[in-house]
Amino acid sequence: MKNWWTKLGCLLTGWNYQILGNCTESSRKQLKKYTSAILILIILWAFIGFSFAERYVRTPWWGSLIVSFIFVIIVIQIERQIILTVGKNNWLGLFRLVIAFIMAIIGSAILDQIIFKEDIEKKMIEIIDRQVNEQLPNRLTIINTKLQELQKEIDSLDRKNLELYAEISKRPTINTVSSSTTHLQVKQEDGTYKTLPQKTISTIPIDNPKIREASINNHHLDVLRKQQEEYTQKKLDAEKVLREELKSKQGFLEELNAIIEILRERPVALAFYMVLFVFLMSLELFVVVSKFGDRRSDYDLVIEHQLDQKKRTLEQLR
Repeated sequence: MKNWWTKLGCLLTGWNYQILGNCTESSRKQLKKYTSAILILIILWAFIGFSFAERYVRTPWWGSLIVSFIFVIIVIQIERQIILTVGKNNWLGLFRLVIAFIMAIIGSAILDQIIFKEDIEKKMIEIIDRQVNEQLPNRLTIINTKLQELQKEIDSLDRKNLELYAEISKRPTINTVSSSTTHLQVKQEDGTYKTLPQKTISTIPIDNPKIREASINNHHLDVLRKQQEEYTQKKLDAEKVLREELKSKQGFLEELNAIIEILRERPVALAFYMVLFVFLMSLELFVVVSKFGDRRSDYDLVIEHQLDQKKRTLEQLR
């Protein structure tokens, strides 16, 4: 079991298992501290990554596991930058402090949105009410404009049809004139026949073409009135539809804004956020404190010794 834990520690930290085998218990204890600190961060960021992907990216469970695994890999690689540094690099430690600050902000924001879930939902109702009051007038203006355009077109067609029906009532039919020519054989005085054309003119009554025009207008009116009914229904449902749209599009930033409002309004929530932030910040700096606060172990001395020997060998070859 002890050997397995040591191998796991070497895998996470990047330490050489063979070199560690020749070191004292002091190095093994330091490895255990590094391993414990990294495991704490792995558990924490695996949970944060899984929750973030499931809640905001809306991935399936296996997608959330992949995101969680990616978060874990990133955390391990960040910590290795400190652990595998030969000697002490103050600039690297300062840079890790900045990263720890950023990660603590991100982590505490995500965790707060999980912990304050019920409070956020209540606040989102209030925010959505404000958004509805702000956006609804513009939406109603667009619908009213369309209704006015439809009503103008309907009134215009109605007036046109009244004129058409008045004309149709006066002249339900119109006469069309057609002519035809026939050739007759007329006997002349000398006994010969001569072909003479004979033109026949006839009058045929037909329906007034205005009847068809009025029928087309009536069909168009039916379409316009149907559109008018649809837009009238949209006007009645505008608030409900807008509210549903706003609810369906809630994301990370919307809930983050809700969290900010909650922190401004409730000192207790702000105090809890600060405690959580400091806690995460402290966890992020575990490895940095262990690296730069403790004395160097014999594992570090072996690595530095190997580096010094390699430098001297290369200098002699010049």
